[in-house]
Amino acid sequence: MIPQLLGARPVVVAGGPNFNISPNSSLPGSSQVSSFLGGIEQWAIYACLLGLIIGGASLWWGVQNGSINRTSVSQHKILAALAGAVIIGAAVFLITWAFNFGSTVS
Repeated sequence: MIPQLLGARPVVVAGGPNFNISPNSSLPGSSQVSSFLGGIEQWAIYACLLGLIIGGASLWWGVQNGSINRTSVSQHKILAALAGAVIIGAAVFLITWAFNFGSTVS
């Protein structure tokens, strides 16, 4: 049911248009887009690894110098890098799940 405004009061049209859209990998440029997204994913994993290394080195530095603030910030950097890697790893599953969930809404 699709609500449409008619004059001043809303009217609901029963049925509405019926769309049947599914992903299509045979479009021109699909392989290039897939390759590009795979490269972005690889660079994002590299960024998470770099964040983990920098966070670990910063944590070591903070512990050695007795800096509670630096230690706390470094722990947050490490957790952010790990959380980023988890989200990147689960991205395909999450997007597929969200698409399937959205396609069941009526």
